[in-house]
Amino acid sequence: MKKLILALIITFAVSSLGFAAVQNIKVSGDISAQAITRDLSLGLTGTAKDSEDFLISQIRVRFDADLTENVSAVVQLLNERLWGAENETTSDTGVDLDLGYIVMKNFIYDPLTVTIGRQNLRFGRGLIVGDPDTDNQVSDASALYGVADDLSLRKSFDAIRATLDFSPLTLDIIYAKVKENATNVEDDVDLYGFNANYEVSDNTTVEGYLFVKDKDQGATSAGHNNDKVYTVGIRGETTAINNLTLYGEYAYQFGREYQGAGKSDLSRDAFAAQVGADYALKDSRNTVIGLCYTYLSGDDDSNDSDQDAWDPMFEDQKVGEIANLLFNNTNLQYVKLSVGTDLRQDIRLGLDYYYLRLAEKLSGSTMTGASSVISNNEYAIDSSEKDIGNEIDLSLKYDYTEDVQLGMYAGIFLPGDLFNNSNDSTAYSVRGTVSVDF
Repeated sequence: MKKLILALIITFAVSSLGFAAVQNIKVSGDISAQAITRDLSLGLTGTAKDSEDFLISQIRVRFDADLTENVSAVVQLLNERLWGAENETTSDTGVDLDLGYIVMKNFIYDPLTVTIGRQNLRFGRGLIVGDPDTDNQVSDASALYGVADDLSLRKSFDAIRATLDFSPLTLDIIYAKVKENATNVEDDVDLYGFNANYEVSDNTTVEGYLFVKDKDQGATSAGHNNDKVYTVGIRGETTAINNLTLYGEYAYQFGREYQGAGKSDLSRDAFAAQVGADYALKDSRNTVIGLCYTYLSGDDDSNDSDQDAWDPMFEDQKVGEIANLLFNNTNLQYVKLSVGTDLRQDIRLGLDYYYLRLAEKLSGSTMTGASSVISNNEYAIDSSEKDIGNEIDLSLKYDYTEDVQLGMYAGIFLPGDLFNNSNDSTAYSVRGTVSVDF
């Protein structure tokens, strides 16, 4: 695979020299390294994950080629790996195709731009579409799977995107093949839908969308095609008030959920809501204060014919350094208070506080960690409680030069009444980073 990728790069570079249609090629990228220490056990003992220390690196190299005035191409390679895990028979030292797409402007019809290939898809603040694996998961093809899923840079979809620019209205129509399986013709995971963005004014935007997650991978026989999640929603953002940014989003899900051969499908009836505000003090330290509330519905009765739990779809929202790994973006409500300020011109301090609760109570006496990082951890819980706990995250970023940044990120999670005494120990995470852009 490495030889094939290298051959493609060489062919791309040589061919660009031989065709006058290539106007220019830009090479860019970034390199980052992180040292991480975590304890997500919450007091678990035995074979469960305890404290761990490791280092990772992430490297991206990107090629942007302008072929003609209306045609361009992008190729980006990505390597993510755990230091010391050098095994050529796995993905540990592999170089992956992160981006690879063609852009055709004024395609057939002047307002139409078509993008085809492996590309990033992200709408709004990433509540619905932004990451094919969701923010706290990553494909098992990645060397960070089960190690640091939440830190992976893999965000791209294999997709076709048609963008119609009818200013002030922009319409995006997308189709993405998220997962191609081989069991039968009805076992893939697809994403399709549209997003309409309307600029009400220079400082106010309103969007409406419909996205469909076709996840018939659970079908046991060809012909079953009822397992679909339809998500329709609206969001808006405005900076019409001086120094204040207001945003909000509401989405409703319907469709059916496949329960297996011989069982009745569930009728989906779920919703999500998010509202927030950021206020810039306009002081000498560029201080910004933010407040956000998010509600993701849960299932209040696992024995009825309805599925009321919100499907995370392809979300790309990080809910804290630690809670993000413990819980998926469903059956959850949380308040986030954030403050960011410059200690000096090249050093910025950030503080995030989260208060988290369940939307609906859990059943049973244990809960399994959401991310593959802690998927073997079973935490003892009190099913009569909803109080998840509190998290405090601290970040410090230092611009060493214009292109080099050093960072320190620390978080602690204080378990709430949901966790029994045996699993109410404080969890922590500390990351030190260095990165360079070129």
